[in-house]
Amino acid sequence: MRNICLTILLIVSLCILASLGFAQDNVWQKDYVSALTKGKTAVDKKTSGLGYTPSEATVLEQAIKAAMEMKAPPCEAVKIAVDLKYSPYAVIKNVFSHGGEVNLNQLCMCATESGISKQIVARAAADAASPLGTPVYSRDEIAQAQCLQDIGLGYAARYQRLPPPIEPPDPPPSVSASSPSS
Repeated sequence: MRNICLTILLIVSLCILASLGFAQDNVWQKDYVSALTKGKTAVDKKTSGLGYTPSEATVLEQAIKAAMEMKAPPCEAVKIAVDLKYSPYAVIKNVFSHGGEVNLNQLCMCATESGISKQIVARAAADAASPLGTPVYSRDEIAQAQCLQDIGLGYAARYQRLPPPIEPPDPPPSVSASSPSS
């Protein structure tokens, strides 16, 4: 009888320890979903007065950055955000920008399984930049990605990172030739 009780106690304690270990793996997911949901509802509500509501893009970027710092799987992060109706392009671009060593082919396959077109993945990969402003993927890396081969080199090459447009100078102030009459 004593051996049976010890065995049951051992099994129960192992189950509890195992569940605690698995619960830590999903901490990022709870925080991520919570941040994205709060961000979506805050943007949907109209604030009055001096209340500050961060933009949807800011909420998304902060949530993805936090999730990637917690070593979240990029594929799951993309699926969750897209299911919450965030822009697939913005989600993938932020994952590439904040994901560290994200495998372009794996994320492309995951995105296409979720119904996101390969053209969106190629464009997001081309536009993704590291926090220092350098492109995450070169044009050649995007064009040679196995997952993006069937959209053609020409299409992937079109989405190379271009320099920002040059803003025209402000027009000079207008001067009136007439003077006020009395």
